[in-house]
Amino acid sequence: MLDYKNLPPVAGENSREYCRRLESVGHEEAFMRKALRFHFGMERFDFPSFFDDFELARLRHIELIHRLSPNRTDYSMIKKISGNLGVSQEHAKLWFEKYREKGELPDAGERALER
Repeated sequence: MLDYKNLPPVAGENSREYCRRLESVGHEEAFMRKALRFHFGMERFDFPSFFDDFELARLRHIELIHRLSPNRTDYSMIKKISGNLGVSQEHAKLWFEKYREKGELPDAGERALER
C-alpha cells in the first residue's frame, strides 16, 4: 500500500495538477486530502469546495465508506459522507445519489503507481 508521503508533487506541479494525477491513478479523496496537507500545507476548511472538481476521487471515497459498512441506512451513509467530507447533509445526499447512479467505479488504484 502506497503512502501519500512517498508521492510528492513533481517539479512545478500545483495542488490541482497534483490531485488530478493522484485521481487519474485511482486514489480517493481522503488519501488526496492527506497528501495535500502534507505536501502543500493546505487547510481542511479549503477541502469541501476544492474537491467538488474531483468527482471520481469523491465517489471512490463514498464507495469505500459503503464497502466498509454495506448495511448502513441511507441516513447513516449521508451523515458519514457529510462528516468525512466536511459538506452539508444536503450536499452529501446529492453525492450519495450520484454514487448510486454511477454504479461500479473504475478501479485503477495504487497498482498504476506501483508499476
